[in-house]
Amino acid sequence: MKFHAIGDAPVTTKYSSFTGGFGIIAAIVGFVGLFIDAVPDLVPLALDGLSGVFFLAGGIAWAVGLKDVKCVKDDLNLTRMLLNGLLNLGSADGRYGVAPPGSSEEDLANNLLSNCQKGLADEVFQFLGFALAAGLIGVGYVRMRKGGTATSYV
Repeated sequence: MKFHAIGDAPVTTKYSSFTGGFGIIAAIVGFVGLFIDAVPDLVPLALDGLSGVFFLAGGIAWAVGLKDVKCVKDDLNLTRMLLNGLLNLGSADGRYGVAPPGSSEEDLANNLLSNCQKGLADEVFQFLGFALAAGLIGVGYVRMRKGGTATSYV
């Protein structure tokens, strides 16, 4: 996470892509399970459970990665953002991917602030995904306890 090559995404960002893709697959299986009885009730519940764990881990990874950074355009936070491997787009030989050759200090500050805001949004969406998965598991469990099916949300 601390060091990655310019032009290559950090592991946390790649993991977030994985969790998003897995969440989409889980949502599709859950939606299909609403209309097709061949999908066992426990499959969407299990996928929601896995999604929740993956989203929680992703949210924690972003929270840890951004723990010392505030998305504020002051000297201290700009320095922290520049040194943060999740936000600087890689570094090599004293260069940073967030500051392409010929860019001004204002461009650098704007790029860092933009990356910080995107990273914070990624963190929030990971935790929201976890909350949604936990809610779906709760609804499915209650439905099953009352004698219905886990996928009979509608």
